[in-house]
Amino acid sequence: MNMLLKGVPPIFKTLIKTKLNPSINVIRKASSALYITGDKAHNNFAVLTPHIDIVERFENRDILEDNIKSRGKYVDLEGICNRWAFYQDLMEKRVILEVTKAEIAKQISKHMKDEKPDEEAITHLKTQMTIVKDEYSTLRTFLYGVEESAALKALSLPNIIHERTKTEPVLIYEHLTKPEKRAEDIPSHIAIGTKENLLEIHDNTFAFLTNDAALFEIAALNYFHEKLTQSGLIQFSNTDFAKSIIIEGCGSDFEKNDIITLEDGGDHIINKLHLTGGASHYAFMAHFTKYLVPANQFPLNYFAIGRKYQQTIKDDEASLFNMVQQSAIEIFSACKTSEELNHSLDSIVKSIQEIYKGFGCHFRLSYVKASALKDYESLRVAIEMFSNNYNDYVEVGSISVVDEYLSKRLLFTYNENKEKRFAKVIVGNILNVQKVLACILENNYQNGQLGSIINDTLKPYIP
Repeated sequence: MNMLLKGVPPIFKTLIKTKLNPSINVIRKASSALYITGDKAHNNFAVLTPHIDIVERFENRDILEDNIKSRGKYVDLEGICNRWAFYQDLMEKRVILEVTKAEIAKQISKHMKDEKPDEEAITHLKTQMTIVKDEYSTLRTFLYGVEESAALKALSLPNIIHERTKTEPVLIYEHLTKPEKRAEDIPSHIAIGTKENLLEIHDNTFAFLTNDAALFEIAALNYFHEKLTQSGLIQFSNTDFAKSIIIEGCGSDFEKNDIITLEDGGDHIINKLHLTGGASHYAFMAHFTKYLVPANQFPLNYFAIGRKYQQTIKDDEASLFNMVQQSAIEIFSACKTSEELNHSLDSIVKSIQEIYKGFGCHFRLSYVKASALKDYESLRVAIEMFSNNYNDYVEVGSISVVDEYLSKRLLFTYNENKEKRFAKVIVGNILNVQKVLACILENNYQNGQLGSIINDTLKPYIP
């Protein structure tokens, strides 16, 4: 025990004395689907071990602190650093014990090979071996808990903020002028759509598009399909489902209510099944998890057309801005260098500008402020349209730069010069049909009459 306590910070000594007791059987339930320690691997399949870059992150402590501060978050960096240092200290002690065991075994073997073995020396060495094995066993048992705690705290650090992300939103493009506030009260898109027999709302969480609204959905998706293909993107087919490890690997909490869980099974199952939809970054990352791409295949530029699902809280008033099932288009781009990443981002933004002009409505693109970013995002370009009823902008799509953050967590890699590296990634739900339709319904409603929601640009894309 004294050997184990040597060099350990005083704050942890009492904890170690309590935990490193051979008579205590420590049973811990799995708390993470992404990081599975060895003591829980017999009950939970460990798909992968994420790459943790905490040492690299803490080498630039000032940058990390500014990152956290600009996001408006509180993170106990000192606590995370101490946990990781303590874990590394125990790992070193485990290595010492392993080396000690090997050396004692070597000495015993040497004595046993003598013509006249020294029984007293052998007995003494075996006693030492028993002591070292006991200390090794208790240390290993305690180490699992320390390892999980340190790893999960390290994985909780948010992504590095992109140089284009500022503390306030930055407008980068605007098409047409913002609609002026009208003297008349503009009804909600739900009221307009229901009146015009374009929407059927069920339980305030599901919306079925009918008549011209259904044709608008088909036309919009076909229109985007053609334009994205012309821009060099390749259509991809994704699964609608993802396991908890993918949700957690993408920086989301699968226990929260915004993720739909299809398969539970009790507390002993942590890798549950979730309904996310094929048009989501979860679906793309499910495909590229533990994926090694030949370096000469980059850049990768894909898009997927399908559904996107989210768990929503039932409101008193329905809204197409908050539906469980949405028709959407997700893009996925991966490359090797920061220069290629920025070039890909600029190319996607330029394509989006041209494609959205086809709706014939006012929209704008802007970099969102740092405090509005999700943990996995380094930069987000918000695609916004104006809601006359809300008298405010609504994000109808987005493009997110995540760089290596998801690749390190889910091991999306490539080899270059015999060295494994992590792909730099851009994801984005660039079109949400329901949200765009909602804004168009409100923008085209004047003097109690609804104008056509399918303009000349979209008409050719109706089958």
